[in-house]
Amino acid sequence: MAMRMAGNVAWVAMLLATTATAVETTAPATIEVQALRGGLHLLRGAGANVVAWSGSDGLLVVDTGNSTSAPQLLEALARVSPATVRLVVNTHWHPDHVGGNSALRRSGAEIVAHDETRARMTSRQVMSAGEVEVPAAPRDALPVVTFGDTLSLHLNGTRVVLAHVPAAHTDGDLVVWWEAANVVHMGDAYYAGEYPALDVANGGSLAGAVAAIETTLSRTDARTVIVPGHGPASNRTELIAYRDMLVAVGKRVRELVEQGNSVDEVLAARPTEAFDERYGQAGIGAERFVRLLYADLTARR
Repeated sequence: MAMRMAGNVAWVAMLLATTATAVETTAPATIEVQALRGGLHLLRGAGANVVAWSGSDGLLVVDTGNSTSAPQLLEALARVSPATVRLVVNTHWHPDHVGGNSALRRSGAEIVAHDETRARMTSRQVMSAGEVEVPAAPRDALPVVTFGDTLSLHLNGTRVVLAHVPAAHTDGDLVVWWEAANVVHMGDAYYAGEYPALDVANGGSLAGAVAAIETTLSRTDARTVIVPGHGPASNRTELIAYRDMLVAVGKRVRELVEQGNSVDEVLAARPTEAFDERYGQAGIGAERFVRLLYADLTARR
């Protein structure tokens, strides 16, 4: 019981640091900028992975980190390019991915997202992981362009494709493809080196997460740069291993659920044991991951 409470407290504390009500004394973010290819840069340290795409038409930014990191994000974007941020794409509505929206909107950017992302942002939400309450976003943080399935943006002499992956991390997740550069940003449909925080209360699911990965893998090759929502830039081999982990753990938890085991009994069976060394050392950890899987799989029986 003590271990369970400690794990939940740590996860709640981490999520609270990403919300608009975060304590203002949070230490300033240090944002590292990594060049990828084709004018693309990965910015890490703002709370979630941000990708900036620069070219002759200006900057496109995917995700904006948390609200307290907005000044540092603006400074990092200026290091990438002096150009104006023209468009912002939100991969989903969680506060560590949309917290800088207002700052970039005030600088002139328009915000694009899935229909469900805007819908979630317009009212109070409660996230599954840690049951953290997220207030409605301010008006200037809301997407002004939304869509349901796919959307193509034609900028900088090429095309970027935004594709909805249903019921993955949430109900409004996007995968963002730069086809010419062979780079993809998966948002929180992929946590590199960590167990995922499936937001099952807001449309996320194990089946959807696996399907999102399969969709992505079908369009990748050995050279594809895969940007996760959290963690370092990744590749096809690592994404395959991550998918295999989700399938294996999900299968074991499903078997235990079908046998009538309680969540504590499922935890006692240690269904993640074979993967804990690789994925259980950061983020939400094994116990919280199993609890989210249990909630998802019991809800679908």
